Amino acid sequence: MRGPSSPILLDAWAARSCPVKTQNAFDPHLSEPVGHPRDDELFSGAQAHVTAVCDAFAAIPSAVDVRSRASSASRRAATHRATDAGAPVIVCPELPSSPHGHRSGSPDALILAGTRADGGPGYLPVIVKDYLVLESHHTLAEFTWVSPLDDPDPRHATMSLDQTFRPSRERALIQAAHHWRLLDDLGLVATPDQCPNHRRLVGLVGHDELGVLDDALAVSWLDLDHKFIRTFSRSAASGWRRRSVLDRYDHEQTFRVSVAEHALAGGEPMVAPIVVPECESCQWWAVCEPRLDDDDLSLRISKAPLDVREISTLRRLGVATVDDLADANLDDLLPVYLPEVQHRPRPEQRLRAAARRARLIREGVLLERNDDDPIDVPASRLEIDFDIETSPDGRVYLWGFEVSDPERLLDSTTDADPYYVSFSDFSDMDDAAEHRLASRAIQWLDSVIAAHPETIVVHYSDYEIVHLRHFGRVFEDDSSAVQRLLDSGCFVDLFTTIRAHFFGVNGIGLKVVATAGAGFSWRDPDPGGLNSQTWWNLAVHDPDPTVREASRTRVLEYNEDDVRATLAVRHWLRDQYSSTSAA
Repeated sequence: MRGPSSPILLDAWAARSCPVKTQNAFDPHLSEPVGHPRDDELFSGAQAHVTAVCDAFAAIPSAVDVRSRASSASRRAATHRATDAGAPVIVCPELPSSPHGHRSGSPDALILAGTRADGGPGYLPVIVKDYLVLESHHTLAEFTWVSPLDDPDPRHATMSLDQTFRPSRERALIQAAHHWRLLDDLGLVATPDQCPNHRRLVGLVGHDELGVLDDALAVSWLDLDHKFIRTFSRSAASGWRRRSVLDRYDHEQTFRVSVAEHALAGGEPMVAPIVVPECESCQWWAVCEPRLDDDDLSLRISKAPLDVREISTLRRLGVATVDDLADANLDDLLPVYLPEVQHRPRPEQRLRAAARRARLIREGVLLERNDDDPIDVPASRLEIDFDIETSPDGRVYLWGFEVSDPERLLDSTTDADPYYVSFSDFSDMDDAAEHRLASRAIQWLDSVIAAHPETIVVHYSDYEIVHLRHFGRVFEDDSSAVQRLLDSGCFVDLFTTIRAHFFGVNGIGLKVVATAGAGFSWRDPDPGGLNSQTWWNLAVHDPDPTVREASRTRVLEYNEDDVRATLAVRHWLRDQYSSTSAA
């Protein structure tokens, strides 16, 4: 429990996170929660990536690695000595807090980048993230530079015009900006004089492989003053404008300091809970959940959810629950709602979709037709349903096929019932191993299509086709076979059919449509692509051979059920909605 005299110090996660967290943390009437606000990102894979990047930094000559220091005081003293000495890299530093800036925390690394305002060594912060932080996007805007891990100095960085920062990674970028501001508070930040184009920079290391650096991992340096984040603006004619990451951070940090001050003073809460993705792992959820109506819009609509500003605007207009939105006259609501939410593209379509979901939730309907037209799904004498599984590092370790061959056209067919064919490798694959596995699956499918060109191969979304094209590009031995398959016209994306004709409260993913529409059920009680990656990890790495074998079986059965599900959806569409059934 905090008292009114408690100092207001916010770490790098505060400005990027829900402000209710800050309010709860400084409310003197609330006890400290159980858990840590970073639990959602500190899973084993993320920590392994951070460790690997920090190890690479530590290998740089004269780098100072603070990780081995046992106590906070010794780590802080080591960091102080390293910054004074001008170490080229400081790994896992521990910085003092800035009471006047209300900031605390430390980045994953500090990189020497010139001099600071008083002429001493100046540093820039780097944080490590276990995901992609860049997107492939050619631009003439100069706001992204990259440098290899073995020479991260931004003064040596290369400009990147084809891979630039993703606006969707705003939260991570705000976190990095916090560290820049803290260094500035402490008088340690490098002046921009020697940085590329004299810009104020922060560095991030994700899983991006940089084309300009021969597809190596790298530090990606962001211009903090580049305006590319779309935000609401009451003064702009369009209702929105683009702001820089530093603008966004300063706004969010200032707001949370005000929230904390208000909470310490014991006033009425400045912010009310709104369900956002981080709630799932938030240590304050037990405090916030009782404050929400059971039918609160943010609680009940989880697919394409309205964001915090959209929900806040609706609440101010008297629309807070599923019933409120289902009953609302949108023609009356939109003229006062839309001017407040222009930070989002297509705000009217978003609200109309949410209102439709609200109506369906109230009616207890999971899936609804968009039209009354017949739905004719391609059919053939030989049909194959196709699905792949990928490991956490993105490698395809399982190719699964459900073969429907009632005429026994294939030698492998023994009766009229559909059967499962799979190609798998439960190991830590390298490029060569992934190629060998892919080649086996591609050659098998190519031989089937060559012998029976009338075959259809059904998949759900373009995920499988994207990977097939990738293998055709990177593996020369299979490029001809892949091109033949792509040119054959055999592939049928069932998702495009569903998207044209159905709307779902929880979306129109395969599991939603197969269960709510076709009545199909998976054998596993908790099926899902992310879960299957956990099972893969157990299948490959668990020390117990019994667990490994059981996990392999679980993954194979899950994949088999996925392809059986697309088959079930096709049968359902043909039985219920085809022009033949309609007749």
